[in-house]
Amino acid sequence: TPLKLFTEAVHAPEGTPNREANFQDKARNLTEFSQKAARTARNVALGGASNKKLAEALLSSAAQVESLTPQLVNAGRIRMTYPDNKAADEHFENLHKQYSESMMHMRNLADEATDTASFVKVTEDTILRHTEMCEDAMARQLPQQMVDNTSSIARLSNRVLMVAKQESDNSEDPIFIGRVNQAADTLQGTVTPMIQNAKAVATKITDPVAQTRWRESNKALINAVGQVRQAVTVTPEEELLPHLMGLQANDAPPRPPLPGSGDRAPPRPPPPCETDDEFEERFPPPQPNQPIMIAAHGLHQEVRQWSSKDNEIIAAAKRMAILMARLSQLVRGKGGTKKDLIACAKQIAEASEEVTRLAKELARMCTDKRMRTNILQVCERIPTIGTQLRILSTVKATMLGAQGTEEDQEATDMLVGNAQNLMQSVKETVRACEAASIKIRTDSGLRVRWIRKQPWYQY
Repeated sequence: TPLKLFTEAVHAPEGTPNREANFQDKARNLTEFSQKAARTARNVALGGASNKKLAEALLSSAAQVESLTPQLVNAGRIRMTYPDNKAADEHFENLHKQYSESMMHMRNLADEATDTASFVKVTEDTILRHTEMCEDAMARQLPQQMVDNTSSIARLSNRVLMVAKQESDNSEDPIFIGRVNQAADTLQGTVTPMIQNAKAVATKITDPVAQTRWRESNKALINAVGQVRQAVTVTPEEELLPHLMGLQANDAPPRPPLPGSGDRAPPRPPPPCETDDEFEERFPPPQPNQPIMIAAHGLHQEVRQWSSKDNEIIAAAKRMAILMARLSQLVRGKGGTKKDLIACAKQIAEASEEVTRLAKELARMCTDKRMRTNILQVCERIPTIGTQLRILSTVKATMLGAQGTEEDQEATDMLVGNAQNLMQSVKETVRACEAASIKIRTDSGLRVRWIRKQPWYQY
C-alpha cells in the first residue's frame, strides 16, 4: 500500500541509492492516494449515504485524512533527515498511527454507506477487467503487467473478504452468517493458489501449462467472489396468495347456472368504506407561503408510494401528514378554533408516539445491527419533537386573536421549525424501516408488508 511504501522510504538507511528521489516519489503517491480516497468518501457521503449522521461523519473523516497527510509527509522527512532523533521518530510513529486509524475509519464508514451486494458486484467486474489484462500480458509476454494485475486481483479479493466479514459480524441471523462465512472461506482458499500460479506464469511467461493452471485457479477465484455476492444479497420472500394455496392446475370452479327469466337482479352492494389511501388523494396542495403545509406535503409524497395495507408504520405516517396539513390551516386561523388547534396538535403527538413504538418494535426484530441502530437513532427524537409541537401549538393558540405582533411571529417561527423537524424525522424513520424490512427475523411473527403502489417516476 502507499502508506507501507512511504514508511519503508522514511526508514531507508543513509547512503541508500536514490534515497531522496524514492522518498519524493512515495510521498507523492501517498498524497495522491489520500486525495483520491477522500474524494471517493465525499462522493459516497453526498450521493450514496441515506443517513445524515453517517454522511456528516464521512465528510469529517475525509477532511481529517486530507489534513493528516501533509503532516505525515513532513514528519517523515524530519524522521529521514534525523534518523537518530528519538522525538522525531515518536512524532512520525504517532502521526502514522493517526493516519492509519483515520483511513480505516473512513473506509468502514464508506462500507457502511454502500450497499454490500452492489459493492461486491462492482469488485467482481473489476476483477474480470484485470483478468483480461492478464490475458493480454501473457499474449504479449509482459511479466510485469502480469504481476501488477494479479496483485490487483488479490487485493480486490481481500477487500471482498473484509466486507463479507463485516456483514457476518453485523448480522444476528445464523442462517445468513453461515452462508456468508462459507462463501468467504471458499474465496479465501482460492486467493493463494491464484497468486502462486501467477508467479509461475511471471517466471516463465510462455509456459502453456503454467498459464492453464493460472486460468483455472483464477476462474475458481472469480466464481468464489460470485458466491460471496449471492450470499450477501438478501431479497424479501415472495408470499403466496392465500386463495391460490393448494390449487391444482385442473381445479376449475364449476360453471354457475344461467339466470331464469323471472329472477331479479341482486341488490347493489354498498359503496366501500373510504380508506386512507383514497383520502390522501384529496391532500391539499401547498402554497409558497405555507411552510407547515409544505413540510406535511413532503412527508405525504414520501409515504404515498407505499400501500398502508398490512403496514401500520405507513398508515401512522400518512395520518401524521394529514393532521399536519390540518394544523397548517388552523395555525393560519382557518377552519377551526383554538380548541381545534390544541386538539390537532395532541393528535399529532399521539401519532408520533405510535410511529416511534412501531419503529422500535421493527428494530427489535431486525437482525442487522447497523440498520437497527439507524432506526433507533432516527426515531428516538420523534416523541420529543411531538411533545414540543403540542406545547408550541398551545402557545400559538393563545395568540390567534393577536396576529401580527412580535410575540405571535416568534411563536409561529418556532412552530414552523418544529413541524419541519418532525416531518423530516418521520421521513427518515420510514426510509430506515423500509430498508430494514428484508432483515427481519423469520420467526418474529411481525407482519409488515412494503408494497409499492406505483413506480416512483409516475409521481
